[in-house]
Amino acid sequence: MFELDTLSTLVAATLVLLLGRKLVQSVSLLKKYTIPEPVAGGLLVAIALLVLKKSVGWEVNFDMTLRDPLMLAFFATIGLNANLASLRKGGRVVGVFLIVVVGLLLMQNAIGIGMASLLGLDPLMGLIAGSITLSGGHGTGAAWSKLFIERYGFANATEVAMACATFGLVLGGLIGGPVARYLVKHSTTPDGMPDDQAVPTPLKSRTWVV
Repeated sequence: MFELDTLSTLVAATLVLLLGRKLVQSVSLLKKYTIPEPVAGGLLVAIALLVLKKSVGWEVNFDMTLRDPLMLAFFATIGLNANLASLRKGGRVVGVFLIVVVGLLLMQNAIGIGMASLLGLDPLMGLIAGSITLSGGHGTGAAWSKLFIERYGFANATEVAMACATFGLVLGGLIGGPVARYLVKHSTTPDGMPDDQAVPTPLKSRTWVV
């Protein structure tokens, strides 16, 4: 078993991100469908670590000290990039979008709790596998898992939350790019012509305001 300290974990995460960037730049299919660099690199490394653990018994443990601060910093920068003027400019469309999103969140929770009940599992597990992690991500999952542990005695809430959030993140990255490309390709410009030249913009080329 290999134990990585805080600095080693940070270096390893950086190398995985750089690996993902190289993969996206080198493999045309990944670039075409806008697969996120962290997903490309992280999925490859995760598979490699799984093979090493199953074949030769090697296991790597990462230090999670920086996990929460980095997640908070990430979501804070996204929040600072939003503004009410853009929301008001969207008008009725934004309102309809909000209603649809709320409906989908409720559907995620209903399906999660329903499946957990059918399988004889704790309904809280279905709730964690619903909108808490699939829409909220790792940060929301970590926050709610602490509440479930302290108030409801759900001992493995954190592990379940991290697994569900990772599952949602990876599948969202793999499915989101192709779906977005399809929607953009079949959308129309104001003159009624398909906008074939527009493609989803990778995360690295966006401008973030901190």
